[in-house]
This record gives sequence, C-alpha cells and structure tokens, in this order.
Amino acid sequence: MSLFFVKKAAKLAQVGAAALLVPAVFSGPVLAASDTPFFTGVWELNDGKTVRPLVMSDWLIFDGKLPNTWLYMAKGSVPGQQYRFLARNVGVNGVSAALVDVARVDDTHMTYRVSAKGAIIEQGEATRLSVPNANDSCLAVDTELQDLLGNWVVATDKKKRVKLSEAELNFDGQKQAVELRPIRTGQVGLVVNGAPYALFTDAGGDYAVLQVLPTGTASFAGGPIGQHVNFAQEVVLRRTNGRCDAAIAGRLKLLGKPHK
Repeated sequence: MSLFFVKKAAKLAQVGAAALLVPAVFSGPVLAASDTPFFTGVWELNDGKTVRPLVMSDWLIFDGKLPNTWLYMAKGSVPGQQYRFLARNVGVNGVSAALVDVARVDDTHMTYRVSAKGAIIEQGEATRLSVPNANDSCLAVDTELQDLLGNWVVATDKKKRVKLSEAELNFDGQKQAVELRPIRTGQVGLVVNGAPYALFTDAGGDYAVLQVLPTGTASFAGGPIGQHVNFAQEVVLRRTNGRCDAAIAGRLKLLGKPHK
C-alpha cells in the first residue's frame, strides 16, 4: 500500500536486517477494491517538529515517487478503524522487525507510528491532502486482469521494457510463455511449465511489482507468514501512460499550507 520515507527508510532497513518471521501473527495484507482502507492516499505527516509527505496505497508505502515498503496486516487490526502491519522493503528478502501502526481519527486525519522492538522510530498525526473517499483515489488497488496487461517500464531504468499478455511475459527482450492465475484483485500469478514462476501485483498509483519466485516454489500461497516474502527478483514497474504521479504531485503542493 516507504514513506516518501526518505530519511526513515534507512532506519527501516537497519531494523530489517534481522528478519522476524512469525507465521501465526499475520493474516495478510489489507484487502483492496471495495475494501480500500482509510489510509490509502496522500498525507501530510506532522511529528510535532516538522511535516513531511506520506503516500500510501492499499498495501505499500511510497518512498519518493516509488512504492517501497510492503505492509502485512497483523492480528489485532480492526478494519476501518486501525491496522498494525509488519513491513518489508521491496528487494529485501524476509520481513523486518519494524511495525507500522495506523489508526483512523476522522475522514481527514489518522495517527501513524513506526516502531521496532519497542522503540519508536517515528510517530505523528497525518492530515489527508487527497480526497477523503479513498475508493476514488488513483492509489487505490481496484484493478482487474485487463488492467495489468500491456506495456510497462522498469521504474529505475526506463530503457528496460516489460510487456505482459495472457500468454507471454516479455521482460527486457526476454520472452517467457506464461499462464495467468488470478490471486486476488490487483494480483495475478504467472505459471511457467505448470509451476509457479512469479507474482505480478498492482502497487497502487502508476506502479506494479514483478516478484520472481525462487526456483522450486510449489504454490503461490504459503511462505513464513502465509505469503511469500522471499524472491529471486523483485522489480518495481511503471505504466507507460500513468497519470497518478502527476495527481500525487498536485496534492503535495498543499504540504505545509493551512488546511480548511
């Protein structure tokens, strides 16, 4: 669904070094589509000293313009009111020791906290800069299969192109015959030669994430927390005709200005 997490991302990476894998604690990421959570959108986070951007999709936090930190919902969350997540940075295998807590105050405010092993890394109150109805947000994950098909570029190297069809994945000129298996709204599994090969997931905004599974992975389900958190390769992709980046930038022009 990290943070425009420019300085805090380094701290998350540090606490993430010791992977914390607790299968019984986590029930999966937040649902998308009609269940778009209250935290999806563009926010101004005030920690009492400074304000900074906070951009979240249904299941990732953004860092700069890119989705960077996956959120895995923990037991004890109350959908619509408060959530607790374990975090994992894109490209880093294993779940970190960081916990992300968000709680709804009203339509335009929520509390936000990042902690690890009892120590608070960051906390404050966030004020919404985007529309209160998160279901209308371009950050909401409400895609169907057809929306995932087509042309993408690697977000960090626009010269590398990716094209997904119902029968083929073309990654930077390397073509792979695939079958598509719907996993959930906004996510499909890619099957190669009858075996799970990769997950292709809408990350919110203009982005998706391609996660290549380790060789020999038997199922799209499973993993230490009920979902896979270890990948042979994990790549953030951007839609070639995406417009959400511009919409986010427009909302961020309100950062630090008086709110009605």
